[in-house]
Amino acid sequence: MRSLICLVGSLAVAGCGQEVDHPAAAAPCDPATTHCTTGVPLSGSGNDGGSAGGGSSGGDALTTIDGGVIGFADDFFQQGLNFAETAKVSADGRNGSRVTATYDRTSFELDGVLKTAANWFLTEPAANSGYLPTLMPVDTRSATTDELVVGVVSQLDIERILQTLGTSPSTSRAQIVVHVVDAQNRSVTGVTTEVTAEVIAYRTSGAWLGGDMGTDDSGLILIGNAPVGSALSRATVVLGGKTSSRIDVEVLAGATTVVTAVVTPK
Repeated sequence: MRSLICLVGSLAVAGCGQEVDHPAAAAPCDPATTHCTTGVPLSGSGNDGGSAGGGSSGGDALTTIDGGVIGFADDFFQQGLNFAETAKVSADGRNGSRVTATYDRTSFELDGVLKTAANWFLTEPAANSGYLPTLMPVDTRSATTDELVVGVVSQLDIERILQTLGTSPSTSRAQIVVHVVDAQNRSVTGVTTEVTAEVIAYRTSGAWLGGDMGTDDSGLILIGNAPVGSALSRATVVLGGKTSSRIDVEVLAGATTVVTAVVTPK
């Protein structure tokens, strides 16, 4: 049996949605019984500072990453099972290049990865796997990178969320999932976002709803069908309501970005 793995990753027409058929609360990830890992959270900057999102290590030091891939199990986008299909995994290398490796249904080994506070890993599942290309930031400066796990988002989960809002995912646009937490990694309620996108939804008591009610105790926001170019690029997500901050995220047409934003609640 495949083991359960937990991962914490750690841009608007709005309308009312219907409940998505998922549990109302995410199951905790217990390191004693499951394989847990933590992606790099992006520290949100205030209005008087530049956009956060990590940076380089100050040089071009490289490393080798041995890791695995999970398929997120639900629309909390935090835990799942070992991904049973092949995938291509890529990350930032030296001088703006991208380095690539193959996930063989068990693991991948990625050489020449730039050591940086937020290296954006792109995992592209095999065609017809039922999962979408997924972007996540990873802190690659640590020497203990032999158990790194990145995730891929279920196409069905994204379709279900957007269908409740009267639309469907576009392959020429990007999806962005933001988990808003405080410095103690507690989900922050009442956070809103203002970005250019077809829809913005907040997870509320098991449903994904449009409007401006903000986050519930899951701290989750979905930015649906955000306009992007044809290449990997950066976008700024502005967070308001119970906080005032912003983060920079990587986006790609047809892909879903999953990120944790660390903010200071008002």
